[in-house]
Amino acid sequence: MTVHPSTSRRSTLGRIFASGALALVLATSAVAVATPASAASPAPSLPQVSAAQAGANWLASQITSGGYIASTTTPGTANLDATANAVFALATAGVDTAQATSALEYLEAHVDDYVTVSSADGPGQLALLILDAQALGVPPTSFGGTDLVTRLLATQRTSGTDTGLFGTQDPTYDGAYRQGLSLAALAAAGVTSGAAVTSAESWLTAQQCPDGGWTSYVNSSNPCTGKPADYEGPDTNSTALAVQGLEAQRALSATAAQSATKFLTKAEDADGGWGYEPNTVKTRGSTDPDSTALVLQALVSLGALPSSKNFTKGHHTPVATLESFQIASGEGAGALVYPGVSGPNLLATYQAVPALAGVTVAENLGSPAVTAVSPKHGPTAGGTTVHLKGTGLLEAEAVTFGSTPATSFTITSSTAITAVAPAGAAGTVDVRVTTPTGTSPVAAGDEYTYKA
Repeated sequence: MTVHPSTSRRSTLGRIFASGALALVLATSAVAVATPASAASPAPSLPQVSAAQAGANWLASQITSGGYIASTTTPGTANLDATANAVFALATAGVDTAQATSALEYLEAHVDDYVTVSSADGPGQLALLILDAQALGVPPTSFGGTDLVTRLLATQRTSGTDTGLFGTQDPTYDGAYRQGLSLAALAAAGVTSGAAVTSAESWLTAQQCPDGGWTSYVNSSNPCTGKPADYEGPDTNSTALAVQGLEAQRALSATAAQSATKFLTKAEDADGGWGYEPNTVKTRGSTDPDSTALVLQALVSLGALPSSKNFTKGHHTPVATLESFQIASGEGAGALVYPGVSGPNLLATYQAVPALAGVTVAENLGSPAVTAVSPKHGPTAGGTTVHLKGTGLLEAEAVTFGSTPATSFTITSSTAITAVAPAGAAGTVDVRVTTPTGTSPVAAGDEYTYKA
C-alpha cells in the first residue's frame, strides 16, 4: 500500500484509531529486552495477578474526582478513550471498583460524545462500552438512557462489498480490529445468533489470509501479500482481535484457529514479545507491550499456553517480556512504559492490565482467579454470604469451599461473585471458581476459615 507522506502506516493507524476501543499499537520501533529468565525456573504464566493489580492501581490514580482521565492535549477536558479503556482494565483486575464505577457513570453521561466518529456511531467505541458495562454488572441495553447493543447492531452494513461489517466509517485501518471487538462485545451481551451475527462472522472469516493472519482490512492497497517491511499485509493486532471476536462467538473453525496460532507463533520476536508487524526474515517486528498483550489475549482465547516452550525464545518468555515494560518502583510504579517514550504510558498500561490478569475480550473473560473473599471466616454450620473478588468469573459453573460446593452462588460481574458457604469442618479452605476455561488456582487471597 502507499505509505503516507512523513509517516508510516503504523503511526497513521495510531492517530486514526486512538479515539476508539482498545487502541491499536502503532508507534515507534525501539525494542525492549525482557529480563532473562533462569533456564531452571518455570516460565511465568497467566494470570499475573500482582502485576495486573499494580497496573490497575496506577490507572485508578489517573481518574480524577470527576470520574474521568484528563486529556493531556486539552487541559480541563476528558480523554474518553482512555477512561473507557481504564474501566475495562480495572474491572478485569478486580481493582478499585469505586473508581471504575465512577468512571463508568461519567461515560454514561457522555455516551454520544464518545461513540460519535465521523458523524456516525463508531462500532469500536460502542463495543468497548458494552464490555465495560458487562464487566461491572450494568445492563448495556440501558446505559445512560440508551441501548448500546441495538446501536451497535444498527451500524452494520447490509449491502455492498462489505456486507456484514460494523460501522460506516472507512475500514482501511481498523476493519478487522473493530469487527472482532464488536463480535466479542455482542457475545458478552448474550447476542450469539441471528442474521446480523452470522453476517458479521462471515465478513470477518473471509478476511483471514492464507498464512493465518488478518490485515487491518483486505483490499487492493493492503493485500494479504503485502510486505511487512512496508507496513503491509497481516499484522498481529488485527489478527488478535479477529481471533478473539470469532472465538467469543464460537465461530472460529479448528482449521482457522490452527492457522491463526501458526501465524502468531511465527510472528513472535526474538525477545519473546510481539510488535505490530510480524517478525520475518527481512524485517524484525519491534516488540511493544500493547501488541504483546493483544497476542497473549488471543493465545489464551485459542487455548494456547503462552508459558509453553512453543513461545519461549532462548531465555525469553512472552509474559516476562510484557512484565519487563512495567515500572517496578518510584514514580509511576505499576504503569507500563512504551519503547521510545519516557515515563508511564496510559495506552500501554490499560492494554496490558487485562492481559496480565489473564482476561480476553471474548465472552469468557479468561481463566478464573479468586483474589479476595469477604468475610474471611464463618461458622461450621455454613450459611454465611461470602463475596468473592477476582477475574474471569463471568462464566462460573461452580464455586467450592475446599471440596464442598457452595450452597448457592450469584455472578455479579466478571470480577465478583456472591456465594453462600456450605457447612464445613473447622479449619481453613480455599474458595475456588470453575469456568469452562478451568479452575482458579489456589491463592492466599481465596482462603476462608470455618470456626466452631
